[in-house]
Amino acid sequence: MNKGFLDAHIHLWEFCLFSFFANLEGVGTGEELVAALRARPVEGWHVGVRFNQESLKDRVLPDAAFLDRAFGKRPAVIFRTCLHLVVMNTAAMEALGRYAPNGIFLEADVFAILNEIAARLVPEPALIVKSGLAELEKYGITRAIDMAMDLTKRRYFEQVDYYTTDIRLLDEALGFKIFLDGSLGARTAALTEEYADDPGNYGLLNYSDDELLALVERVHRAGKPVACHAIGDRAVDQFLRVMARSRHPKDRLEHAQCLRPEQIEALAEQGVAVCIQPIFSRELPWAARRLGPRRLATSYAWGLLLEKSVRLLAGSDAPVDHVSPFAAAKVTSSLKGAHHLSRAQVLDLFGRANREFYDR
Repeated sequence: MNKGFLDAHIHLWEFCLFSFFANLEGVGTGEELVAALRARPVEGWHVGVRFNQESLKDRVLPDAAFLDRAFGKRPAVIFRTCLHLVVMNTAAMEALGRYAPNGIFLEADVFAILNEIAARLVPEPALIVKSGLAELEKYGITRAIDMAMDLTKRRYFEQVDYYTTDIRLLDEALGFKIFLDGSLGARTAALTEEYADDPGNYGLLNYSDDELLALVERVHRAGKPVACHAIGDRAVDQFLRVMARSRHPKDRLEHAQCLRPEQIEALAEQGVAVCIQPIFSRELPWAARRLGPRRLATSYAWGLLLEKSVRLLAGSDAPVDHVSPFAAAKVTSSLKGAHHLSRAQVLDLFGRANREFYDR
């Protein structure tokens, strides 16, 4: 009997919400970016989502000055597709009472800014949620696990499976979500070697080992697991060090896009569940510029992880990328070698593998 797919890593409120704002996916020039924002104003604001500067011809990230020239005193905001970076113009910063050089905000500020904008501009959150959940069903997704629930978003859902970023929700949550680093797109993922396209930049760790261990132990004492976002290999090193000191059988590592061979062996040996996003393989062309060819050999290497018997789960990370398991399978099945996963393997992760992890 087909029970449908389980998306083990999604941002439900953001997935539902993003249909409300201008979609900037694929814009190729600054002019196209401005036109897309102007075409879908909301209550006098120009808000765009799913932006990726790697799709621009010059690959230059717009800043507050660019948005000021285009929109003047009308608030304008663009969210990078990774949800680890947002750019606001002066009018938007003044409206929200938040200020940053060049209008660029990173990491935890991004979700906070999105929540503030939604509270101002979204008239009926319940209708947006209903529409978004119906969209999941179109792709055969019968269960979805939110990976960054907080008190603001929780009120929009009657019933929901989630990991929380708010310790006050821990009793109801499946576990606690911890962001160890940022993203490759924003060049904030923590690497042991500098970014190939940004010499001197090694990314950022959000915690010291002692700070992380204290938080993990607090969650474990409550009988709950952690799900640790770690995209760069330096963040994965930290995860492995801390998990060696405190462990719950359902602790999860999220993303693990940049790995070294010895880390893959350690993850397999320790039986850590690693939740990958196969659709992220679409990033390989620009990730190659971030990492260089040597590191890329074991980055986004989902097939190699499976071959080495790492326990894999699968999620979409929507709205960061497309929610469809079939779209993810199409991407990875076209790749070769370590980066290849067959269509059947991807769908099996979204089906059997995810269900076994949560049903047992």
